[in-house]
Amino acid sequence: MEPKNAAIQRVTKTLLIVSGGAQAASAASRARALGHIVVVSDSDPQAPAFAFADSCLIADANGAVETAAAAERYNRKIRKIDGVLCLADYALAAAAVTDRLRLPGIPMHVAELASDRLAIKRSFQSAGIPTPWHAEISTPQELQRVVIARGRAVTIMPVENLGSHGRQLMSDVEDPAAAFQQTREASPSQRMLVELAPDGEHLMLDCWMENGACQVAGTTDSMAKDIAGRAVSALGISDGPAVCEIVMHLGAPQVMGIAARAGGEAFLDRAIAAALG
Repeated sequence: MEPKNAAIQRVTKTLLIVSGGAQAASAASRARALGHIVVVSDSDPQAPAFAFADSCLIADANGAVETAAAAERYNRKIRKIDGVLCLADYALAAAAVTDRLRLPGIPMHVAELASDRLAIKRSFQSAGIPTPWHAEISTPQELQRVVIARGRAVTIMPVENLGSHGRQLMSDVEDPAAAFQQTREASPSQRMLVELAPDGEHLMLDCWMENGACQVAGTTDSMAKDIAGRAVSALGISDGPAVCEIVMHLGAPQVMGIAARAGGEAFLDRAIAAALG
């Protein structure tokens, strides 16, 4: 049972959650239960997290400048924002807000790296972290040559790290040329990546970095934990949350992707506390 003076001991702060999807709704609910004021920004007026927000900002998380401007107006005119949390793949928007408002968060150069799949994979290669075969493609003919050489177990996706947005597995595609065009249109820069989709168990691992040491939830496999920690370090995150996608191919882990954001419930309270300083 909480002591009678628990409410007095709590310090109410204002948390901005960038993007209002289902995971953000859970985080918003939790932050309010901890006694904080919650502001959610999203371009969708029906975003799930808006139902748990004290204030709502209409801003497109794909536009870092737009999100930062909306947060700055709120911070200046309505209420001081004490911290920023992101539970979707919008690291650049979250970093733009923390940079403009001088709040805790990942540096802009880390957010820029985390937002570019090709740059991420190059950093993994430099660090000796195993990742599936991949290549940048710019024409349907290049995609066709990859499919002939590698088979249909390849995935096309925007170079921008947008989660599942624009991702297509070629074995599920009837018209490769149409799929190519759809994925290219999903990319703000119209740049595309093709990647081998290896067989094996897929793991989405919540990670928490603290002073360069990584804690990993979601698996007991020591190899998977080790490679996840190395991947987060390669991204340049020394403190805070990340989500690492791994496939256990032939018993060995390969890193499929990584995101500089909070994941599920495992480290949510820590992420909220860190964001609010």
